[in-house]
Amino acid sequence: MRLGFLRTIQWKVVVMYMLLILLAMQFIGAYFAREVESYYTNNFSETLNTQGTLLAANVERYFRAARDGKDQSQEDKAGIDNLVYSLVKTGDVQIIDQNGKVISTNRNDKSIIGQRTTQSEVTVALLGTRNESLRIDPRTGERVKVLAVPVKGDNIIYGAVYMVASMEGMYVTIRKIINILATGTGIALLFTAGLGVVLARTITTPVKEMTRQAKAVAEGDFDRAVKVYSGDEIGQLGVAFNHMTIRLREAILQQEEEREKLAGILSNMSDGVIAADRHGQIILMNPSAEDMLQTKMTDVVTAGKTLHDVLRLPPEDEMPLFAEEPLLIEMMLANREIVMLSVNFTPLQQNSGKKGGIIAVLQDVTEQQRLEQQRREFVANVSHELRTPLTTIKSYVEALVDGAVDDAELSNRFLRVTMTETERMIRLVNDLLQLSRFDSQGIRLHKKEIDIGRLLKYAADRFAMQSEQQGISFALEIPKEVPHVLADPDALNQVLDNLISNAIKYTPEGGAIQLGLSLNWQQKRIYVSVRDTGIGIPKRDLKRIFERFYRVDKARSRSQGGTGLGLAIARELVHAHGGEIAIESEWNEGTTVTFWISFEKRGEGR
Repeated sequence: MRLGFLRTIQWKVVVMYMLLILLAMQFIGAYFAREVESYYTNNFSETLNTQGTLLAANVERYFRAARDGKDQSQEDKAGIDNLVYSLVKTGDVQIIDQNGKVISTNRNDKSIIGQRTTQSEVTVALLGTRNESLRIDPRTGERVKVLAVPVKGDNIIYGAVYMVASMEGMYVTIRKIINILATGTGIALLFTAGLGVVLARTITTPVKEMTRQAKAVAEGDFDRAVKVYSGDEIGQLGVAFNHMTIRLREAILQQEEEREKLAGILSNMSDGVIAADRHGQIILMNPSAEDMLQTKMTDVVTAGKTLHDVLRLPPEDEMPLFAEEPLLIEMMLANREIVMLSVNFTPLQQNSGKKGGIIAVLQDVTEQQRLEQQRREFVANVSHELRTPLTTIKSYVEALVDGAVDDAELSNRFLRVTMTETERMIRLVNDLLQLSRFDSQGIRLHKKEIDIGRLLKYAADRFAMQSEQQGISFALEIPKEVPHVLADPDALNQVLDNLISNAIKYTPEGGAIQLGLSLNWQQKRIYVSVRDTGIGIPKRDLKRIFERFYRVDKARSRSQGGTGLGLAIARELVHAHGGEIAIESEWNEGTTVTFWISFEKRGEGR
């Protein structure tokens, strides 16, 4: 089971100090106990040996007298007993003659005097060798020291001194000393624990303070500071931590500012920006890119789509992205709209030099491509439109120069053709000049209050005879009550002329044309429509019908004198009045062109 309190540094430090002190005291105690025991044991042995040697030396003269033939008197025996009692303070002592009999002892039990001893130590001592040993006393169970010292002189063994001393008193003293040491160790451990707690607090309190500060910083609170308690390494760490917090707050604020600036730049960029990681997966799209591709960044990121998926590119091994020139991509969006995108790819390099991702910058060049195409077509159409009549005029003039002028009838016919082609060029140039003036100077309207119903009747009267000559019925529908409008009558007449003349050109004999006017009182608009039952316009051409020089059937338009500029001029004039113009048509069924202007529009012409 884990000890919960050891999870804190404070208690780890305390326990570590206690274990160190305990380990040190154990080594010191073991060494001290061994040294104390050795000292007391050696001292005990030395004392016992000294007593035995001294006793043997003093007893030797009594044994020598007996050896010389003198009988031991009672005085001699009393002298030996006196020596035993005076020289030996502790333990049992026996004086043994050379026959192994006990002749004196300090024991209270004197019955052993005169008896032969069988101790092995005595046997060895009677052979002239000092002998000692440790044993357990069978009577008391105590540890005793046994010493047998030979009594000899002049290389003659007279007897032996046999001593038995209890060592329990020494071991009791040693145990007391060890207990004192253990008590001191315990007290030292208690003091060490207290000092360890104090010391650990001096270390852990700043650490805990920095831990709380670190958690606060992690949660975004940079206003707190660590309290510095000292000038040591912990204090220096606290100062460094406070400095780091300040720098981190400044760095995060700067990063947030840069991120907000970048987000603002990306959001307000007209170019689309797409960022992908090193695997090609989309991680960022700005609003412009979302608008261009008709998709949402969240959907793309959630689906894990790559740049190749979003831009519908071939695999990277088939088409490298990082070219010097922008990549032009044509693609169909979800709403079936076809767009042209110019894409620049820029690699993001990591510090290691490896590819870290891709930045793709998108520009919608659909309108530019369309305008460029229109410009090329415009130049080609103008060149063709001017070359055809000029070629005709040149041919007829050459014929006249070559002699056709002498034939009155032929020359008149040639001159009429030349005049017709000249008028056609004049109309083309006038239309071009008018459109050029619209582009450079704007449309200058001379507005005034007019009766638009009367304007329509006048237009119908102008084209009634022409339609009748071509076998086309012409009808006019006008409500009884028509409000006056503020408009330029010449501009509206030009619009009506272009629309009605187109209707007559493309309506075959037996067809019908209807010029109508309707009102929308809620929106305050007047709607004018020209409806015919002519050849109509294919749906694929409807979206380009108002472009300059755009004609559905170029051969027929050219044969009928059309320039392809009438509808473009009409749209510009209607837009100048703040209105709109639209066209509806079905191939081989007819066409309806409708425009509206407001009848509450007020203001000066421009």
